[in-house]
Amino acid sequence: MNKKANILSRANVITCIYLTKLVLLLNKLVNRIVTLTHLLMYNFNPKRRSHHAKGYPVAYAAPGPKFSNGRIILLAAGILLVSNFLTYMFSAAKEDKKEMVYSIKTESLYLIDKASQYIADVSVFETKVRQVARNLDIPPEWLMAVMYTESRFDPSVQNFKGSGATGLIQFMVPTVRELNNRMGTQYYMSDIRRMEADDQMVLVQEYLETIKERYGEFNSLTDLYLGILYPRAIGQDYCYTLFAYPSKKYKQNSGLDENKDHAVTVSDIDSRLKRMFPTAYMAKK
Repeated sequence: MNKKANILSRANVITCIYLTKLVLLLNKLVNRIVTLTHLLMYNFNPKRRSHHAKGYPVAYAAPGPKFSNGRIILLAAGILLVSNFLTYMFSAAKEDKKEMVYSIKTESLYLIDKASQYIADVSVFETKVRQVARNLDIPPEWLMAVMYTESRFDPSVQNFKGSGATGLIQFMVPTVRELNNRMGTQYYMSDIRRMEADDQMVLVQEYLETIKERYGEFNSLTDLYLGILYPRAIGQDYCYTLFAYPSKKYKQNSGLDENKDHAVTVSDIDSRLKRMFPTAYMAKK
């Protein structure tokens, strides 16, 4: 039994002792009142007077107590036991609920262990990711999955295939230019590479909000990733082609061609995300 339950149990014992004393006093008082009432009824009973006048013996039988003291003590003991049992059960259930809520709140964010390789203060980064996810109305697991596949959480990484992209979600030069116009800033690609991950999350949110305004809500992990990779494909059917051989874009993104048919389709993206990030893929809004 926890400390709080112990305190409540002691309080119940003390309360029951005083209640028992009170009930015993009340029982004594009630018994005396009943006895007095019967005595008065006996003295003023016309039949008794008639019998007494004729010389008949008339015996007076005092009424017994309605409740004996022993019964009252047993009743109080029963109440005490039930009260203590209910107190214990209630306190235990409350503590279990608190522990469950605490464990939910403190459960590590999906893939956060991977982020620690490049981010010094992962707790600050995790808080920022959760905040951005709430603002975008998406599960944080989706956000973590797309950042991992784009940059492995390295905020300074550059695309090694020559696209010029950099950062957590691989910002392109035109994207940064548009964000500057939207936010009233003057960031260069070198500025983004020098940013801490939690500061770069501000740009991630601004970019994804822009995509939401143009193409609608992100209803799946696949939608979110398409919003970064190829926004026009959001809402298209699985056969929709993003890149095809022999284009330069296909060569830069050939790793996304799951079935190796020389075309990257929405189906390829969906299959890849499901294979690589099953937890995030199954996460619901």
